[in-house]
Amino acid sequence: MLNMTSDILYKALEASQKGQNYAFATIIEATLKGTPRKMGAKMIVFDDGSSFGTIGGGRNEKAAIAEALKAIKKRKPATVIYNYFGRKGESVCGGQMKVFIEPFSAKDHLIICGAGHIALPLSAFAKILGFDVTVIDDRKGFANKNRFPHVDKIITGNHAVELAKLAVKSSTCVAIVTQGNEYDFECLKTVIKSSAAYIGVISSKPKRVKFFGRLKNAGIEDKYLKRVHIPMGFDIGAQTPEEIAVSIMAEIVAVKNKDFIGSDKFKTKITK
Repeated sequence: MLNMTSDILYKALEASQKGQNYAFATIIEATLKGTPRKMGAKMIVFDDGSSFGTIGGGRNEKAAIAEALKAIKKRKPATVIYNYFGRKGESVCGGQMKVFIEPFSAKDHLIICGAGHIALPLSAFAKILGFDVTVIDDRKGFANKNRFPHVDKIITGNHAVELAKLAVKSSTCVAIVTQGNEYDFECLKTVIKSSAAYIGVISSKPKRVKFFGRLKNAGIEDKYLKRVHIPMGFDIGAQTPEEIAVSIMAEIVAVKNKDFIGSDKFKTKITK
């Protein structure tokens, strides 16, 4: 069994509680001689590039940290091999070790700005998919536990003001579905420069043109505008609030799982 120190486990628990992404780098194979650490040695790498523990230090540990950051971003594990044979670009101790990189992502969080007809099924679908869900609205008649008994947090107040108080991280998705265009715009302006994984606004194409024009006039660069999904959701011919919510959640999942899109089973259409 691989060794895992209680300190590293504690660091992992701390990161999870803070909503921080991280990865373990564990030596799963090593030659008996020539590697600084042996099978079972482990370190934890956080999404800000910091780390705790060691798998031997030096250039190979630096390379493993870079691999861990890639794994965190792609949400995919990896196995890498490091040599110590003294050839160009290698350490000179002799030997070889194989390292397993295992990423762990913070729980996905969906913030819904607005508590109207679309927000209700959207929040329910998000919970089914394992998201933590926060709903913000300035109407107490809409933003309450009787209407949203299933969500994790309900905030009553100005949409954009309350949104600005929340921690928006790489595991956060923001769906803007308020009762008014100006509320929508202010919410979008609040999060457009954030590290959110997904930012979407319920809208028409003319509304997109208007919003982007105002944002450009406010000095928002194109690189931020390109991240915004407006109109939000996939075109599935949705008519009802429930169908619109399905289209939005489908787009959110597609963005979240973008590195897994392209399965062979969807490339060939079977025809009779």
